[in-house]
Amino acid sequence: MSMSRSVVVLLAMTVAALQLSTADAFVAPSSRVQRLSDTSRTFPMSDDEESSTLLADEATTMSLEDKMKSWEASDEEIRAASLGGVVPGGGGEPRTDAFDIGLYIAFPIMVIGCLAFAFFPFIVQNIDVTSVGPPPTS
Repeated sequence: MSMSRSVVVLLAMTVAALQLSTADAFVAPSSRVQRLSDTSRTFPMSDDEESSTLLADEATTMSLEDKMKSWEASDEEIRAASLGGVVPGGGGEPRTDAFDIGLYIAFPIMVIGCLAFAFFPFIVQNIDVTSVGPPPTS
């Protein structure tokens, strides 16, 4: 009994030591990014105080929406990156392609099949099966 207790205590101490040694390895990404951004700031090389304050004011006054808009691709970049310039919801004139035609053909078939499946219990009572006979048994 004391052997198993000592093994459990040793195992617990090993796990605790591993947790303490790896506690710094699992830092939240936001704090890691904050530390990196603090050390990698660039400062203007000129001695002109107006230009440095102008750069600092511009960076602080830019709203989040403006930053997000600057990250988005323009319409020309989207068309250049897509195959053939076809973009979902790309505006312009609506055109019908083969996929739309296939849906137009399949939709009535699917609706009729679903209705037949839903109403089959009511229809089966009206089907005459007396002339068919029983199924073969052997």
